[in-house]
Amino acid sequence: MIRLIIFSVACFLTTLTYASEPSLSKSGEFRQEKYFAGFAKPFISSGVFVLEPEQLKWQVTKPINNTLLIKNGQVYVENAQGEAVAQPGAAPFVNLLQAIITHDLDTLGKQFTVSDDTQAGCSLLQPNDQLLSQLFVSFQLCAEQGSVQQVRLNEYNANYTIIHFNYSAPSAAELN
Repeated sequence: MIRLIIFSVACFLTTLTYASEPSLSKSGEFRQEKYFAGFAKPFISSGVFVLEPEQLKWQVTKPINNTLLIKNGQVYVENAQGEAVAQPGAAPFVNLLQAIITHDLDTLGKQFTVSDDTQAGCSLLQPNDQLLSQLFVSFQLCAEQGSVQQVRLNEYNANYTIIHFNYSAPSAAELN
């Protein structure tokens, strides 16, 4: 379960690699479509996110409420009381996620083969890391005007996930 959470967030964070200024805060809404082989329609979730230099808050609001928080080198999930509970085993991914957010190509180049994708405005990241390569064939990042608009995670089992982003600021009510 923790792998699913971490890699869902990794997908989101990957979308931020084209941010020209890594210290800028970003916020908005996302729509995540998970396609399973053999099913005609995707499983759809949506919510809001806030990325600040010190932390990322990723809040799923539909179909259920669930909040993931990355701060101080740790990954947390908020429990029913709103308390952040550390997720064991997630710490090794924080540096990777930070490299993705800051578009640190030197660090990313150690774990991914990065190339232009056949679709204009997109890049293809193929994992070299053993754990990532066991789960994913590739990540596709599509950017427009310096912001990633979509990321696609391709799995070996023909399942894939597409995350779409809208960088309008979420309201305070959406970030309860």
